[in-house]
Amino acid sequence: MTHPPQLRQRLTAAATATGTLAVTLTLLAGMPYVLWRATGVPWPEHISSLGEVGQRLTQPVSDPLMISLLAVVGWACWAGFAYTVVRETIWYVTHLPQLLRDRHAHHEHVAALSVKGSLAALCIGTLVVALIGLWRPETASAQQPFSPGDVRPHTAATAPLIPVSTRHRAADKPASARATTTNSTTTHSTLPGQAREAEAVRHIEYTVVEGDTLWDIARMHLGDPLKWPRIYALNKDRVQGDGARLTDPDLILPGWQLTIPASGAATPPPASVPAPTDPAPATTPPKPSEPAPAQAPPTLDHRKDTGRQEAGQHTPAQSDRHDEATTAKPSAPQGPAAITFGEASLIGITAAAGLLAARRYWYWHQHRRREPGQETDVPALSPLVDKAAQAAHAATRPRQPADAHLLAPRRTPPQQPLTPGTVTIGVREDAEVPLDELAVTGGCAWTGPGAEGAARALLVGVLTAAERRRPGPPRVTAVVPQDLADTLLPGLPAEFSALTQSADLADAIRYAEQHLIAHARAHDEQDTAPAATLQASPHSAPETEPGPLLLLATPDAAHTGQLQALASRSRPGTLIVLSLGTMLPGSSSWHIADDGTVTSEGHGQVPGTLRLFHLTPEAGRDVTEVLLTAHGQRPRLRVLPTQAPRPDSEHETPTPPPADDEPPHPDAVEPTHPHPVEILHPDAVEPTRPAQTKPVRLHVLGPITLYARGHQDPVGTNLRAEVHEFLALLAAHPTGLLASDIADKLHLAPGSDQNALKNLRRAVRRALRAATGITAQEFILLQGELHKLNPELVETDLAEFSRSLKEAFSASDTEEARSDALSAVRDALSHYRGPFAHGSDYLWADTVREHLTTKATDAALRLARQAERAGATPRELDVVLALLEHLGTVHPDHERLAQHTIRLYQAAGRHDAARHTYIRLTRHLAELGIEPEPATQALIAPRIRSRQMR
Repeated sequence: MTHPPQLRQRLTAAATATGTLAVTLTLLAGMPYVLWRATGVPWPEHISSLGEVGQRLTQPVSDPLMISLLAVVGWACWAGFAYTVVRETIWYVTHLPQLLRDRHAHHEHVAALSVKGSLAALCIGTLVVALIGLWRPETASAQQPFSPGDVRPHTAATAPLIPVSTRHRAADKPASARATTTNSTTTHSTLPGQAREAEAVRHIEYTVVEGDTLWDIARMHLGDPLKWPRIYALNKDRVQGDGARLTDPDLILPGWQLTIPASGAATPPPASVPAPTDPAPATTPPKPSEPAPAQAPPTLDHRKDTGRQEAGQHTPAQSDRHDEATTAKPSAPQGPAAITFGEASLIGITAAAGLLAARRYWYWHQHRRREPGQETDVPALSPLVDKAAQAAHAATRPRQPADAHLLAPRRTPPQQPLTPGTVTIGVREDAEVPLDELAVTGGCAWTGPGAEGAARALLVGVLTAAERRRPGPPRVTAVVPQDLADTLLPGLPAEFSALTQSADLADAIRYAEQHLIAHARAHDEQDTAPAATLQASPHSAPETEPGPLLLLATPDAAHTGQLQALASRSRPGTLIVLSLGTMLPGSSSWHIADDGTVTSEGHGQVPGTLRLFHLTPEAGRDVTEVLLTAHGQRPRLRVLPTQAPRPDSEHETPTPPPADDEPPHPDAVEPTHPHPVEILHPDAVEPTRPAQTKPVRLHVLGPITLYARGHQDPVGTNLRAEVHEFLALLAAHPTGLLASDIADKLHLAPGSDQNALKNLRRAVRRALRAATGITAQEFILLQGELHKLNPELVETDLAEFSRSLKEAFSASDTEEARSDALSAVRDALSHYRGPFAHGSDYLWADTVREHLTTKATDAALRLARQAERAGATPRELDVVLALLEHLGTVHPDHERLAQHTIRLYQAAGRHDAARHTYIRLTRHLAELGIEPEPATQALIAPRIRSRQMR
């Protein structure tokens, strides 16, 4: 039976589809019909040569000629529109699966188009989205039955995500205890026993009815209408049943499902979900005036300062019980060893650490490709890679002590990744299983519906393990026939990182045989090496010995015997033969389910319950694109007919240096002067701190530092690291951040975020009150759930940096405009003393840091280009060189900065300084395992050749 909201949605979709189709057909067929009826054929009928066309154009302009010209323009516009319609139709057909999952992709696509291309996309996209909404099946929801006495009957209980290790226990529970799982509860999946059951009532599902607003829902379910941002933050990225998202807090539609935090709710959780810590009936909510059964974790110096400005703001009756369930455990639970991505993707924390290592190279190559003056910023990382990097970053951070008096308790981090170079295949009893489990005599065969996804994740594990050893060689390598590699990870080149693609299975077998020969030769050399050499360098032999090789292939009848012979020599640390889909004689057979669960078939039983990592094709494509970019290559290079040049040099077209004129090695050429930059105007980059106009000044460009009342000495040096991170986060978002966003970025422990934020605000208040003497005002404003720095009391160097850059460049290119731009950029870079939050290990800060780096370097590079083209005066040249040298010191691996610096030094006749800049760049790029571009090498090579000739 169709519910009324869904019926209205279907009728609306039908009306939209009908109207859009009529408009599109009118534009496609009606416009040429009108043109043909009004003007006929616009071109002349009696002109047969170009000379006659010229004579016709030299005649006086008449009305018929103007009409014909306008008709030609009209036909051209119609042809352009028809072309865009065809192009957009192809785009929407190819992206139909994505539109079925998330119809918001249509709006993002239209927003990214230009004005002339958006009309066709709007017509075709609206038609496609309306047709999807017309036939899309209904979505199921676990709603409570309607009761006339209930004001809001449309609620449903949610249960936490059940991890793999407890799946068998969840299966024994009655069906009434298993409800719909929401995204907001996935972070609590690792809580054991009683704490996990306590998390089951932390969120409820609410179905929007006609006339609802977030204000009313927060007042009804949270007891305070000012807490509506909590509901908005939990649901802003959630795709609703009609494909839309909650992007405007003032617009919610009937039938939408909203997740509501139940920890501070005035209404109780549903009676169908038993309360874990309170035996009283769930239908009797505790009164706000009654004391909680147990006190929440104590806040910082709770006895001395109760925070009168914050009294009564965050005292929900149920929060104390959840805090008790979180902090009363005798020891912190062990974090997970795997990270889940949706329903069909799972990777290990060790592979996530490899993606975290590739992240740095990804950012560097994005900046290397980008030219200054481009409107687009560095593209965002894939959500899958970003989530994996966050988990790996949390796993590698120092563990917090088990102290109930922590200022801001963090979430339980995942387990530590295994050593660099290790490849893992799955998890068993919440621990990662290394690749050596596949090294069984006779080989291993994977069959079942999940075999392909597991093989894809295995290749990704090999590639990510190589990222952790860069710039060194990979320890584990893999060889895969090209046709199988195109199925698992399409778009990779034949030789990429630790993966080699052979032309066919015969070549893969020969590659594996050569690997065995290399292993045997390395063992012979190690056995015959003199004892004195082994004693002098006991660790040199493992470095020269080849690591293990993974041969992944689909056997065929012609090569089964050769594969079987190789599989008989499979052993840990040497060779692993894995067949996909077909079982080799004598091999161990693993049947892999969709979720990666392994069931042994035949001999070679798998000990314990093993779940393999697995990736969908879409997740594999995201990882492949990030890894390719981290190596300076563009995705899908295999579709090109010939090998393309290096993508990082596509914007430069220099003549490469001759083969006999190689650029100097960093240690071969030394600068004549130890200090290559001799700035004629020392005030080019202001060395002193700008004048302070407000009581508190916060520096986040460089190390995080606080200054008060204009004093030169910093204050708050004894503040904890989490307080500095809190201040830097607010400085990066001057318009404010919601409490939920702050808790997410700081990885605060669930259930303790309110106390943690209160402790952080209190620590800032005490430090700044003691330094400034201001007690009547707050340095951090709290407006409902919104936190922001008080603009009347706190100023930041980041705000002044951004304001100066906005004033830097104007539309004119006059000498006065260039002088003003030079002065504005110099003022802006006087605040840029280093990368954002320099010296701090905040993963959320990487995006902010890269954005600010792009803004600073773009401004300096635009000045450098103007100086190269316009023939700058010696004084302007010195100022631009000082700015470039200042940024080159902060970012010594930025190749575009080095290129322009070398050119300007050479134009000024300071060739030693140019060589020093090149050597510094080469040295820092060598730490990344990267060589300078041919364009950079060509700037120095001619000078070296002329010196050699002399």
